[in-house]
Amino acid sequence: MKTKITSKQTSPLPPKGGTKRMRSTQNSPFGGLRGLMLASACMLFSCTGNYDGYNTDKSKAGAEALQYDNLGTGGFIQKMQADVVPTSDNGANEFQRAQNLVGDIYSGYLAGIESWNGCNNGTTYNLYFSDWTETAFKVAFRKVMPQWYGVKQQAETADPVAFSVAQIIKVMAMHRITDMYGPLPYLRFGTTNSLTTPYDTQEEIYKSFFEDLDAAIKTLAEFVAANPSARPLGKFDLVYGGDMSKWLRLANSLKLRLAMRIAYVEPALAKQYAEEAVTSGMLLSLNSHNAGVKTSLGVDIFNPLYVTTYTYDNCRMNASIEMFQSGYHDPRQGKYFTEANITGGGFHGVRHGIPNVNQTTLKPMSAPKVAALTSESAPVVWMAAAEVYFLRAEGAIRGWNMDGAAGSLYNQGIAASFEQWGVAAAAPAYSADSASTPVAFDDKALRHGAQPTTAITIKWEDAATKEKQLERIITQKWLAVYPDGQEAWSEFRRTGYPKILPVVTNNSGGTIDSNIQIRRLVFPAPEYANNAAEVAKAVQMIGGKDTGGIRLWWDKKNGK
Repeated sequence: MKTKITSKQTSPLPPKGGTKRMRSTQNSPFGGLRGLMLASACMLFSCTGNYDGYNTDKSKAGAEALQYDNLGTGGFIQKMQADVVPTSDNGANEFQRAQNLVGDIYSGYLAGIESWNGCNNGTTYNLYFSDWTETAFKVAFRKVMPQWYGVKQQAETADPVAFSVAQIIKVMAMHRITDMYGPLPYLRFGTTNSLTTPYDTQEEIYKSFFEDLDAAIKTLAEFVAANPSARPLGKFDLVYGGDMSKWLRLANSLKLRLAMRIAYVEPALAKQYAEEAVTSGMLLSLNSHNAGVKTSLGVDIFNPLYVTTYTYDNCRMNASIEMFQSGYHDPRQGKYFTEANITGGGFHGVRHGIPNVNQTTLKPMSAPKVAALTSESAPVVWMAAAEVYFLRAEGAIRGWNMDGAAGSLYNQGIAASFEQWGVAAAAPAYSADSASTPVAFDDKALRHGAQPTTAITIKWEDAATKEKQLERIITQKWLAVYPDGQEAWSEFRRTGYPKILPVVTNNSGGTIDSNIQIRRLVFPAPEYANNAAEVAKAVQMIGGKDTGGIRLWWDKKNGK
């Protein structure tokens, strides 16, 4: 019998009305993390139904959930895996609010085509509208972290291999969350029953990530060396089927990703961690190593991007990715998107943040296809080999030991991506193209055309400036990381590349510079209602203002 991780097939309909941040404590989804936690957080195998009301003492949550669920450590880990990118119960609604209407849009991949709140919403930088900026926080602290805590209680000492896997999943999930908000009530999760949970700085959180990954890498390396064919968690692991050698590769690759994220704020530490990851010799280097969840072990994973595209029918190709892929004659374009349903066909997108949405005009534009995504069961990828090659290429131009020259690693990244998307034969010609550049956006739906934002070409140039080499690397990495808009948005903020189009309408009230673009999400409204003193301290950690224009700790290119 298969267990389905279901998605409600309805598009989120935010409430009508004003745009002020709500302070009411009624029906708070977080309760300020008041020493309470969700014990089972939408069970894969036995959902509680009204899980928002199922709160227990943190110190008892692991044991109680274990008894309720009767799956033990493996069950907790499987539930964590389902919500690195939200795919569990109600996952399409949560996914849309946590990623599709956040990173997917802000990265330049997709555009929303509904006029939520009269187009005065997160797509136009009104971050105080509805719960769009709350959902990612909710999923993290009501689903992922409680399940991690269950593993910690059951396995930290008794089963260090399982605990190491849980640590990797936790870091994979939670770096996405801190990269949205900055400070989080993270490090003391589960250790106190006090009425408030203190926030930690992003610097503290990131440094704990490296500590957790290093400990997991050590444990898994020793286990794999002694037990190369063992498959612990094989009955539960939706990512690698219990293959710990691949978890070891993912841990090192994630360490490399996070090391690069801090390259502008902690360059020496970034170099150290990146070189450690690479010299381990255990990275995602083949597409067979790629990490993500997929239907397996009797569990159906429903890809939420399918639902938002084909059931909700309210997201389309972003104009920015159209400019780059069309200009580069990118053969992946037909793998990523459908052709527009207009006279002449072709691939045509939509500017994000437009003030006058007309769905009749916009729906015929190109929609996400997602690797021939013809059903909800397409895998949800967390990290792939192509990204790792581009990370190593960037490290190489910084002078770090990345076990290869920048140009070679860059071309290997393109080749890995083309293979991943089924167009491997086209990679050599694409990599050798020294003439093609992004093209102007010809708006086929409205009147928001735009000139190309850059003239960057594809072919690697050893003689180019380091900054031009960086733009080339990040542009191609951005094209390869699709459709993970959260990671793409983070790298855009860190580097300034690729040069995507700005939002058409900016309803931030002057708190977000349209040219610099949005840098973070504001802290959730329920946290202001229920954990006000600690949120006030968190706001001071980021400079005293809780706006979308505030740069995160690692967002320090050129000393900003």
